[in-house]
Amino acid sequence: MAKHTKATSKGFTLVEILIVIMTVAVFGSITTVMLANASKIYSSSLKKQKLVTEARSTFFKILREVSWQKSYSSFAGSDNKKLVILPGDGNNIGYEIRQTNDIIQNNEQISGANNKIITDKIDYSNSLITYKNNNDNTIDIASQINDIKSLELTLKFTQDNQSLLFHGRVIPYNLRIGRAMSYHE
Repeated sequence: MAKHTKATSKGFTLVEILIVIMTVAVFGSITTVMLANASKIYSSSLKKQKLVTEARSTFFKILREVSWQKSYSSFAGSDNKKLVILPGDGNNIGYEIRQTNDIIQNNEQISGANNKIITDKIDYSNSLITYKNNNDNTIDIASQINDIKSLELTLKFTQDNQSLLFHGRVIPYNLRIGRAMSYHE
């Protein structure tokens, strides 16, 4: 008697191959979307961290250098968008918030450091230098320069859809102890 054996196939059917390909395609597209989102988040985080670093550096640099101011009269030429600092060595340092949304620095202490843009991420209309007297009232620096006791710096930094607002006050070291007597000047 002849024995009939059932033929066994040792491969995959077309349907099985198509199911595997579809499954790999779905998981591949999900992975691609997840990696693209992760890349966007990482890029956004880097931009934000760069903005924070630049803002802090600019803001604290200006505050630190204002503290070196020698006397009341050394603020001559300053206004709400421009700051002139005359430290003890006699070489001016100046900062100007410009309508081009940047801040330039002029520093006579370092050769070649004039008209240097220290940030181009400033919001001109929301950034201001305010001068205060002993009673903490805002004063007009042009007519009340001898009444300056402190200064407030408000800088708003923007980049893309992100913004940071820095606000601080500084009393220059030589103004903390009061007005120098005529024989000290």
